[in-house]
Amino acid sequence: MKATDSIWKACRGEEQIVPVSGVLFRMVKKLEQIATWQIVENLGEQAELEDLIEEKISAVSSLPKEDELHILLKAPFQYPPLEWGSRFGRTHEPSIFYGGCSVDATLAELAYYRFVYLQNIDTNSGESMQSQHLMFSVGYQSEKGIRLQDPPFDQHHDLIAHPSNYSRAQQLGAEMRVAEVEVFEYPSSRAADHAPCVGIFTPGNFTQNYPLSQEEWLSELTRDTVTFKSMGSRLVKTYSISDFFHNGEFPRPA
Repeated sequence: MKATDSIWKACRGEEQIVPVSGVLFRMVKKLEQIATWQIVENLGEQAELEDLIEEKISAVSSLPKEDELHILLKAPFQYPPLEWGSRFGRTHEPSIFYGGCSVDATLAELAYYRFVYLQNIDTNSGESMQSQHLMFSVGYQSEKGIRLQDPPFDQHHDLIAHPSNYSRAQQLGAEMRVAEVEVFEYPSSRAADHAPCVGIFTPGNFTQNYPLSQEEWLSELTRDTVTFKSMGSRLVKTYSISDFFHNGEFPRPA
């Protein structure tokens, strides 16, 4: 396949449009910080402290009016484009709502971008950075969906899920827009098993106007690792920067 060939045309994309539905997960950073970070040194100590106080943080977002989307669902469509766009969106195109189809896929994607964030800031500090996050879930559904993780698109997995070059995926995203695709599932380029993620072009494809669930998480970021800890289930997940290496280097989005 030539570098200029269209994945959409090669796969006869319009013939692959099918109904899609499911539940997605998305994780966002919160402004509030947990006060107990001031008296512990790392996530391990944080977990011990929480076991002592046995206190769960309540969700901070209020319910929306019936005729409008919750801010967590609405905001991603209003974000300005990143300098490189997004995997399926060019810089001049409207923003896409992205989420993982599982908690693990969501964490892997965020872990990668936490390392990108660290490399973008001007710091020589070897100290860890702590932050508070909110993971939420919501249902999605569309009669005009695409499954990029399935045949015939899976033949082009290396281009769709390339670790750093988004150009072919962005071309595919533009062609899906023209074909009036509303929701698409795709293989994660960050999760070890390429677990599916989902992209939504328009805000009318959620099955409700507020999150199904919300859960507090903490993260601890260093030059070499990022650790996420659930405040609800006590799940702890750690990623190494080397987990995302491609050809021996950390891939930068482009």
